[in-house]
Amino acid sequence: MEFVKDSPKFYGRRKGRKLSATAKMALESGENYLIKSKNQTHYFSELFRSNKKQKIILEIGFGNGDNLVELAKKYPERLYIGAEPFLNSAVQCIQKLKKYNIENVKIWQDDIKKILDFIPPNIISEIKILFPDPWPKTKHKSRRLIQPEFIERLNVILVHGGTITIGTDHPILKSWVLENFQINRKFEWVANNAKEWRNRPSDCIVTKYEKKSHKANRLPSWFVYKKIAISM
Repeated sequence: MEFVKDSPKFYGRRKGRKLSATAKMALESGENYLIKSKNQTHYFSELFRSNKKQKIILEIGFGNGDNLVELAKKYPERLYIGAEPFLNSAVQCIQKLKKYNIENVKIWQDDIKKILDFIPPNIISEIKILFPDPWPKTKHKSRRLIQPEFIERLNVILVHGGTITIGTDHPILKSWVLENFQINRKFEWVANNAKEWRNRPSDCIVTKYEKKSHKANRLPSWFVYKKIAISM
């Protein structure tokens, strides 16, 4: 089974400045990290069947890969899948993976929505979405990654008790995240009080973007939602 013809519409950059010769070489030599098979159903079935790791973590929009690389280094017993549509950022991540000889990471260099339906259900332990584009204008709200339908698709691939972690420093997106998860009864917000949303989860590092956020006095908010059983 190959990709459907009607691919989801993507908003945002895919390429920045022209890749340097070094970056091109890193991309070519790092092809073993990339998910490129046309038969995605078979690829993921084989990947997870042969996987001996304890947990499978999906990071959506990993940027230059700071968080993805550091966690993969720290937890070699886990399998990490990173999705990043911006080519230049994906190349930076690959360079870091090669530098530290990390082998427990696979990268999808495109829109995550293109492969969600090919990932088997109840297989992902954690999903991380750190500082996605807030698309703050009301007329652009349909472009935000977090949407009811998208949350449902994440629910399908998550194991029972699996979590979705979202970090953002934009007030409009904070409200948007709360609103969309509040109407979804398949998840519960893992927080004892409102102050906890200021606390970065222990399994998320301080990224370059977050440092800029603090410097600009934009305090990030963190949301952790756990997949729960629904009584019928």
